[in-house]
Amino acid sequence: MSMETSENPNGKYEEYNRIYNSVKGWIFTTNHKQIGLLYILTSLFFFIGGGVMALLMRVQLAIPRYDLVKYSIFSGRFLDALQYNQLVTIHGLTMLIWFLGPLGTGFGIYLIPLAIGSRDMIYPRMNALGYWLFLFSGIMLWSGFFLPGGNLDTGWTVYEPLSSFKFTPYLGADTAAAAVVLRGIGTIIASTEILATIFKARAKGYRMMNLPLFVWAVFWVAAISWFVFPEITGLFFLLLVGNLMHASYYISNYGGALMWENLFWYFGHPEVYLLLLPGTGAMFDYLSNLNHRPPYLKKWMIAAMGAISVDSVMVFLHHTFMTGIVFAWLMADSIFTETISIPTSMLIVGLIATMIGGRHKFQTPILFALAASTSFMIGGVSGVTQSSLAIDTIVHGDYYVVAHFHYFMVGVAVMGLMGNLYYYFPKFTGRMYSEKLGRIHWAFAYPGVNILYFPMFFLYDLPRRVYTYQSGFGYTIFNEIATAGAFIFGLSFLIMFANFAWSLKYGEKLKDDNPYRASAGFVWFTSNPPKYYNFDYEPYVGGSDMRDLLLDKNKPTKIEKPLLSSRPLLLTIGSFIGIFGAVVALMGYPPYAFGTLYRYLGFVIIAVGIAVFAWGGVGWLYDDYKIKVPTISPTFKDEPVMKGLNNMRLGMLMFLAGNMIFIATMFGVVEWLKLQSVSPYVSGGYSPDPVTWFFPSTSTIYLIISIIAIGLAALFAWMSLRGAISKSRTKSGTNMVISIILSIIFIITTILSLLYLGPYTSVNFSSVHNNPVSAMYYIITFIQIAFMIGIVAVLVKYALQVTKRDRVLWGRTATGIDIAMWFLAMIFLTAVFTGIGYIFV
Repeated sequence: MSMETSENPNGKYEEYNRIYNSVKGWIFTTNHKQIGLLYILTSLFFFIGGGVMALLMRVQLAIPRYDLVKYSIFSGRFLDALQYNQLVTIHGLTMLIWFLGPLGTGFGIYLIPLAIGSRDMIYPRMNALGYWLFLFSGIMLWSGFFLPGGNLDTGWTVYEPLSSFKFTPYLGADTAAAAVVLRGIGTIIASTEILATIFKARAKGYRMMNLPLFVWAVFWVAAISWFVFPEITGLFFLLLVGNLMHASYYISNYGGALMWENLFWYFGHPEVYLLLLPGTGAMFDYLSNLNHRPPYLKKWMIAAMGAISVDSVMVFLHHTFMTGIVFAWLMADSIFTETISIPTSMLIVGLIATMIGGRHKFQTPILFALAASTSFMIGGVSGVTQSSLAIDTIVHGDYYVVAHFHYFMVGVAVMGLMGNLYYYFPKFTGRMYSEKLGRIHWAFAYPGVNILYFPMFFLYDLPRRVYTYQSGFGYTIFNEIATAGAFIFGLSFLIMFANFAWSLKYGEKLKDDNPYRASAGFVWFTSNPPKYYNFDYEPYVGGSDMRDLLLDKNKPTKIEKPLLSSRPLLLTIGSFIGIFGAVVALMGYPPYAFGTLYRYLGFVIIAVGIAVFAWGGVGWLYDDYKIKVPTISPTFKDEPVMKGLNNMRLGMLMFLAGNMIFIATMFGVVEWLKLQSVSPYVSGGYSPDPVTWFFPSTSTIYLIISIIAIGLAALFAWMSLRGAISKSRTKSGTNMVISIILSIIFIITTILSLLYLGPYTSVNFSSVHNNPVSAMYYIITFIQIAFMIGIVAVLVKYALQVTKRDRVLWGRTATGIDIAMWFLAMIFLTAVFTGIGYIFV
């Protein structure tokens, strides 16, 4: 293969490769491999931080410091209660949302296009945006330690009303909530990216059922993430806005605390399985490849992963066993919790069966899979016991639950993904890791994780989240053993990082592109590390049974300049600066009141953040308008723009459906508050009862006009789309201008409906402090206005394209109107539900 004819037809490969590997290329990258590695490296950084927090907590609990305080020995203090609670909270959030989840996502983003035979993820710039939101949200989470009052200290479940402004009046609580919101948006973007890529970017002839199990695992994770992350994003968004406005969403007498618990665990329990599946799917693949045998009952394993994903959303109520909910619900959810053990057991059996009888040499990944399999059984058995209402009543608030949870999260998820990290180290770097050091890492990590967590099963009467305890109850010995295990486990990862650092420089260079003789997907059909465009020739699946993975030597890959874009980074930095400015401004208000200078400085910083965000957003649209993004598709499939559910339509449909779940969360909050207001189980409350509140007639008229206007705007946007399909510039452009005018009418009348509520004290803006339904009305309406402003920008962009270009039916033009139409439809439905919820109910 000559450089001039295949790799470098234009003599530009070396130049393009230098751009790809430069510092600028890494910062402004949109390439899935660089973004995947950034996810992995950044998640490991957060892992180190979260691990240090865990070690500090174990040192605190190693001895009963209650007695040291009592007898004034060394003052008895290592961490006080506030510091300990902050570490517990941020450790939990960091490890779950900023380490384990992004680590699996990073592997997925790096490996999925390689596995399915694609050039890249379908939406490269959106892919980069998801990463930058992940990084800066994590920085925002940790920044709370340096703010007045410290960081969030409520525990990672952030239960209300403890996390409300009344009981946690710390700026760190607000930055933590904002961090979860940004992270949620990034996760929705990544989930949309992964689903659309798997659906639309597979090599020709590659059937879904033939995909590697790791791809299937990430597919199920993305599908459930797309369903639950909009909900948790909406939940923390309301927490953030409620704290800033002192609104009464979750501190309402009408069941606010129980509402938070239900909504949180609707996300929280599926999240456990979202973290578990990537490591499990990875183990199936590298066990299969190293054993040179197919995964055991592969189709059943796919079905088991799907069953776990679906059932995970149905079992969240077992976290409310102790809240006094209806007994029938308790029994139903106890059964659902037991049934999820069936597909989980199938995965355990599948892993063991895939491992047994293989021709492996107990390489490092095999050892980590063996460790994960045994932890799987311990975590599974201890989990089944908690499905019993009687047993859960005894152990629900103690270290038995901590042990069970960490056996799954650390013993299975972390161990499985560490094996995956070793397995793909040669793919990432082109060098082999030290097998000797890898086995030493395992020899410390496997005993360490068991010495750390198994003793906690015997602390079944020691409450969780206590920063000290008394001696004489048998707690000390188990805490001492667990602390020793924590340091052994932490030491093992120092060995791992030393192994990787040494191997990067001195590791044996690969002489074969497929050192494992692996057969799962197209991953090992590239060089190591892969070239920025992945494959030299177009991949496809052929053979008599359409299972042979092949490269078409008659279709060499077209070499294009790497796409670099500063827009995703600018959008994220703008958001980060704006939130930081809000924190500074709040320091000038009670209860902080550091001085008016902080207010003005904060507002200036907010303005800078808005300017940077606008720079990135307008620049993104400008790049589309000037066609600065590459014309080559990130996939090997060239689809007509308007053919069925094309790439853009599929992505926008999933993303906007996620937004509708976000809005549905808010409507769910409203309906919960209204139903609870007439519940015989709730005492007290405000007067008048919120179920009897009606809006003044003038405001209602404006609201009805806004609903009619947005409905007509959606209709004319659809007619404009039909004009684009039929290549009629006049029809498309005229209908779009009408849609713009109607959209502006919607914005004006919606704002007027808010203004006319002013004289009515029971529902105006000042009532949000003690009227939860009124508070929800304002927040939903403001969100509609914000969405609508973005829609008008898209519509104006489309109208300009129609008037400037001779061709109407072109990729970015036609799909631009697609986006506007989807957004308008969503806003219309939201406006209708708003009207029903607040006028007629």
